[in-house]
Amino acid sequence: DHKARDEGDVGPNTGGMGAYSPAPVVTPLIEQKIMDLVVRPTLEGMRRDGANYTGFLYAGLMIMDDGTPKVIEFNCRMGDPETQPIMARLQSDLVAICRATLDGTLADERANWDKRASLGVVMAAGGYPGPYATGKQISGLDDVRSNSQKVFHAGTAEVEGEVVTSGGRVLCVVGLGDSVAEAADEAYAAVDMIRWDDVYFRRDIGHRAIARETA
Repeated sequence: DHKARDEGDVGPNTGGMGAYSPAPVVTPLIEQKIMDLVVRPTLEGMRRDGANYTGFLYAGLMIMDDGTPKVIEFNCRMGDPETQPIMARLQSDLVAICRATLDGTLADERANWDKRASLGVVMAAGGYPGPYATGKQISGLDDVRSNSQKVFHAGTAEVEGEVVTSGGRVLCVVGLGDSVAEAADEAYAAVDMIRWDDVYFRRDIGHRAIARETA
């Protein structure tokens, strides 16, 4: 998740200007550390406290140089914009998974994932995270038709049959590819089809992962 507004990961902090999945730094060993040091102890602590929570529990983590996970925050929701690239890779029925969670039968469900990488680019209103205008008409949404591209709406509204901006982070445009670089190419090809007055987005989402792929 790229929090900084501007390319090179500089500028003011935002809710997120883009993300990619899977994260190459999260190896099977680090994933096991996350489960052993963060996830399972959290669930066990909630059980001991009698907190019978049902829903999404999102753990925001930082991975230290030695591979140790550190918790930044927990949220009782999906993370944005991390969720959009993850959802683009989910091949199972999300509704069935949610129903199984409510019914207490989640252990019987299996989530199937697209093996390809995904990358999401947030298209924001100019000025975000500071003051920004709304009500800008968005064009080009119908031009995004590839099965390797998907547009998630966030700060949008429909006015007289037209889609207009209604927030700071307006869209998250996701691409799928055999590498993070290919996923970025797909995402930015879709981004370039979409337009509105004073749109803003970063051109370097996933740059560290892409650099690792080509090293």
